[in-house]
Amino acid sequence: MNRIIRIIALLALIIINSLNNVFADGFSTPNDGSTYSFATLATIDASGVSIIEKDGQECYLMTISDTISANDVFLMDPQAVVLMADGVQLVILGKADFNVENVVFEPKATDAQPYGIFVGNEQEKTFFRNCTFNQVGLRNMSSTGLILDSVKFNHHNGMIGQAALVLGANGASFEITNCTFAHCAKSAIAGAANYQNPIVIDHCEFLYNGQDNRNMPQLNLTTADSVVIRNCTLLGDSTKTKVGGITVSNLVGFTNDMNTLIENNTIKDHRYGIATYCHQSAFIRNNTLIGNCHEENPMNGGSGINVYDPYGTQYTYIEGNHIERSLWGITLVGGGEANLGRTDVDTSSANYNPGRNIFIDNGNSGQLYDLYNNSKNTVYAQGNTWNVAEQTEELIEEVISHKHDDPSLGEVIFMPATEPTGIKNLRKTTESEVIYDLQGRPYSSAETNSLRPGIYIKNNQKIIIR
Repeated sequence: MNRIIRIIALLALIIINSLNNVFADGFSTPNDGSTYSFATLATIDASGVSIIEKDGQECYLMTISDTISANDVFLMDPQAVVLMADGVQLVILGKADFNVENVVFEPKATDAQPYGIFVGNEQEKTFFRNCTFNQVGLRNMSSTGLILDSVKFNHHNGMIGQAALVLGANGASFEITNCTFAHCAKSAIAGAANYQNPIVIDHCEFLYNGQDNRNMPQLNLTTADSVVIRNCTLLGDSTKTKVGGITVSNLVGFTNDMNTLIENNTIKDHRYGIATYCHQSAFIRNNTLIGNCHEENPMNGGSGINVYDPYGTQYTYIEGNHIERSLWGITLVGGGEANLGRTDVDTSSANYNPGRNIFIDNGNSGQLYDLYNNSKNTVYAQGNTWNVAEQTEELIEEVISHKHDDPSLGEVIFMPATEPTGIKNLRKTTESEVIYDLQGRPYSSAETNSLRPGIYIKNNQKIIIR
């Protein structure tokens, strides 16, 4: 662990020195309290900003890097298109406001590789709204953080760091809502392993990021006092077999309160769905995880949900998730306490968990694996619906790996199981009625034999097609 910390500290120093070298070149405002925009920068020859026409539209062209100094202010021009030359960045060290309409940042030419925007505003959070970043990125360097709403990142080129949005400085907090990240080279959002960044990510779309096919997920976050990911859609590119969905990790031994909430997300077609690593309290609720099976070697991953904690300090609460077509449904590797369902206690108890997890067709090498307890802990997993014809103890044993299969493993207490009200096997129905998938697309009952396994809606009730 000490070696990991030394390596991370060295990497952080290298990054800081590299950034200092980058920011040393270019134009800087005089730091006298003045206010700037691209329109005003275009009147200053030394800024390298000019106005040109592209496709019949006036655009601002940046040919060198510009820095807005700490005592100066930057106000983004509304409805502006900013073209950035190769290696160019806009550095914001003072107050700034990007809460404008229809702003686009993109390369000057198809072969240009600009960085994008670096934010080091230490006075307050910087607000971005209705901005589009095409092939360029956004990196926070401040201890205050960023607010992003309705911001789009498309085809990020990977120049600014390990993600289209890099969280940066330790302690900075973030609010990210209604944003879209699509076809980015690396992760969509990422932070350093040795930085704690409280963050809320709500109602965002993450579409086919990780195009470089590196061993990194679309969301690559470090634990903090509050990490919240909810109401998001993550769609993976099934040809990118190294890219996961969501990882929230604690790899440098943070020991204070770490709270992670991952709920109401749809996560499809990744190497794995959700992974939580080491010390934290992780609550994973009401997510739909389908087809997160694109790991080529099942021994290296492919879980719908994976808990990895060799130090035995993580508390994990897992409830109401739909887990389908993973190589492994849920895998527990170590961990302190994992609660996948406690219906044997009073509903007022802190340990109560109704379960309600649904498992469909998870497995590999001809074997079904809904839950693999690869720890020595006793795990409660009551109240769930397992991938068996009938919810009997004998049949459920076939899809759970635990002490019953290997005396060195902990026991899973999974009875009673549940057949949730309103869920049945649609293959057995013959009524001529309309059914809907979770995207609201209608089908007739006559089409059920050709539908993929999953959850559908009929008469306002959830129905499983197996």
